[in-house]
Amino acid sequence: MAKLSIESTIKELLANEMVKDKLDELIPGLTKNPLVLLAKNESLKDIIDKVDDFIDDETIDKIIKFLEELKDKN
Repeated sequence: MAKLSIESTIKELLANEMVKDKLDELIPGLTKNPLVLLAKNESLKDIIDKVDDFIDDETIDKIIKFLEELKDKN
């Protein structure tokens, strides 16, 4: 499996159950939101830049830290 990071697409991130679960934990209902499908080919970084008014910096930092820790384990 490819290393996941904020440069990964939403589609790649959601294909990983651990990442999908963590995203739903941090942002309840995110992965079930139909708008996520529209952004599936965009990177997480691009999405973060667009939604920073809706998702607080602390949550964004937690997502980035989780992905970095996941990358370090693989």
